[in-house]
Amino acid sequence: MTRTTAVPRTRDRMTGYVYVAIAVSTLGGLIFGYDIGVSGGAGGFVASDLHLGSFLQGAVVSGSTLGGAIGALAGGPMADRFGRRWTLLLSGVLFSLGALVSAIAPDLSLLMLGRVVVGLGVGAASVLVPVYIAELAPSRVRGALVAGFQLLTTLGILVGYGVNASLASTEAWRWSLGLAAVPGILLALGVLLIPESPRWLVVQGRHDDALRVLRRIRGRDDVSHEIDEIEAINREDASTHRGQWRDMFRGWVRPMVVVGILVAFFANACGINLIVYFAPQILQSIGMGASASLLATVGLGVVNVVFTGVGMALVDRVGRRPMLLVGAVGMTVSLGALAILLAFPVNGSTAALSLICLALYIVVYAVSPGLVAYVVISEIFPLHVRAKATAAATFVIFATNLVIGVFSLPLLDSFGAPATLSIFAVVCLVFVFFCLRMPETKGKTLEELEEHFRTGSPRAVTDGEIRVDA
Repeated sequence: MTRTTAVPRTRDRMTGYVYVAIAVSTLGGLIFGYDIGVSGGAGGFVASDLHLGSFLQGAVVSGSTLGGAIGALAGGPMADRFGRRWTLLLSGVLFSLGALVSAIAPDLSLLMLGRVVVGLGVGAASVLVPVYIAELAPSRVRGALVAGFQLLTTLGILVGYGVNASLASTEAWRWSLGLAAVPGILLALGVLLIPESPRWLVVQGRHDDALRVLRRIRGRDDVSHEIDEIEAINREDASTHRGQWRDMFRGWVRPMVVVGILVAFFANACGINLIVYFAPQILQSIGMGASASLLATVGLGVVNVVFTGVGMALVDRVGRRPMLLVGAVGMTVSLGALAILLAFPVNGSTAALSLICLALYIVVYAVSPGLVAYVVISEIFPLHVRAKATAAATFVIFATNLVIGVFSLPLLDSFGAPATLSIFAVVCLVFVFFCLRMPETKGKTLEELEEHFRTGSPRAVTDGEIRVDA
């Protein structure tokens, strides 16, 4: 087996070309977040207008999540075949089309179709944006730049909350859903300005194109070490794997894929979509009126954005594993406390404490799994299955969110908030034990990470106990 050799590397710098590419691609996070933020508030108005029960209301809210699961699975193979850039363009087109269909839908069936098409675009973008950024970014700031996707997602959630609050008096849910077309169109047009991933070009055998792009994004001509490292890893992969779905579960690749998929699962099974989608209903249960609860969700959205920015500043300094561990502990405590508080009769004190617990949950989620999960997913998978493995992990995200979105409202109605929140607190507790054993990935190039896992040398990348021997 050939091994890559550690060679001193020129310190990569961020160029204007990389900034433009990342700014355009992270619009995928904005459209993802806007759909999440607008769905919960608009869902109540849709239910009132179309006379829907709690299950159908949850289905409308989660329609884009179903499309997202399908788009995630399709996005990986499409990215491998047609490239990261053109698949991003398609995601923007689909999102815009679905938003417009949702806005003009005369009945439930066409509304659901529009929501699913929106999800197709969101799912594909959620696969492609973290992969694309990770394959362009210098390793020393890769975590923060990939986390930019989550920052734009939280900003999109905040914008969605704001739109809902501003339109609450008119219940104009069609405008809320239709405005999502704007960032989708911007993404589709912006893709025309950005380069293809040099790592995908290497896999396609387009050495000269990869070299030209790499020189441009690094801002220097001497990129021979980096291109040689990418090509060496690609040759090793090509000699033993063909980038098929089944390759994700073979030998040394399997532990990397399992870690990525479990991170994706726990980061979403911890209850965040229950909180984001149905925050207005939860706030109303502690005594707030409908309009006040929508305004309060805007405040929670601001907290989400601010602390996602804090997480971006920490992720390449503190590391992925410690941040996930702190977040898992914080979510367990805040959800458990919130469940206990909501079990008592509502009064001024319990309402205030409940709001504090809700805000604390948003803080620790924003700093930790909401941001770090996508970073881990973007960097832990080997090159030859990266797009497909990321698609699988993103599918898990959307499938988990779909189940939560469809069944959370019936659970809240049937069992009440304390029991429902207790279930998610237990999931967060299990997440704590997973974090204690997961590997650390910060500070390494994607090729170095792959080489460490391939050769069964986990101590170079982890302080945990997971073993990656084939």
